[in-house]
Amino acid sequence: MPADLNWDELLHKNGYIASAIDQQTIISRRIWGGNTSCCLVCTRGRASFNMDAIHYELKAGESLIIDSDFFLLSKEVSKDFTAYAVVATKFFLFSPIFPDTFDLHFYIMRHPTLKLSTKDLKHLTQIFEMLKFKESEEEPEFQLFPNPFSRQITSQLAKIFCLDLYDLYRKQLPMGKLGVKTSTKENIVLRFLQLLRENVEKERRISFYSKALDITPQYLATILKKVTGLSTNQWMHILIIERAKHLLLTENKSIQDVARILNYPDQSTFGKMFKAETGLSPIQFKKEITNR
Repeated sequence: MPADLNWDELLHKNGYIASAIDQQTIISRRIWGGNTSCCLVCTRGRASFNMDAIHYELKAGESLIIDSDFFLLSKEVSKDFTAYAVVATKFFLFSPIFPDTFDLHFYIMRHPTLKLSTKDLKHLTQIFEMLKFKESEEEPEFQLFPNPFSRQITSQLAKIFCLDLYDLYRKQLPMGKLGVKTSTKENIVLRFLQLLRENVEKERRISFYSKALDITPQYLATILKKVTGLSTNQWMHILIIERAKHLLLTENKSIQDVARILNYPDQSTFGKMFKAETGLSPIQFKKEITNR
């Protein structure tokens, strides 16, 4: 997206920004906060990038959702790269009564790119082009007051673009697919993840969570591994890292403060864990903020 856009001002004013981007206008580096979503559809060419320390490729006919705190660094972009993108605040996209989607949130964290069908790509392209068409419409010179419907129309089209994309990712979830009843084991996993999200800063004992779920620690560990493919400790680290990045990037906390908030005995122990999980030290994260 154009680097000269005043992101904070436009997002605060409209709740979203929609832009067609190419090799010349793509931002090479950006820190994405957890309260903002970036929904992007690549229509031509390819791009490679790192989200934190993980490398991804994005090709024509594929989508990207950035739904969490991430440092995004573009590595290589083809000359013919084009894409449609809508950046929106979570408040703009999701109403307070929107159903909890923490399982989708975790899925997108681990699978930010998605191959689109020809039908879905065409559908999203039409929505975006309609959105940009409505944004570009000029008001008649004789009109005394601005069209009261224009902003509502563009806002709804931006929401449709993003929510349709979220829905395509939801259909990829290994749990709770359409027409498939969630099993008892899957329900336990979802309840565990919610408890973990609420308590991971202070509580790391598996016995705490198994007691809350009224099952044994051994049974919780077994079904968690079977349903998600990840261990209890792996899920804890995922949630801790997500929270740490939010504190470092959004709240601009010191590394020492983050270690204290996340209940680590010292800064060194926290730093080793952070680098082992992300490939970057907390100091490198802070430097990227300074140099962005």
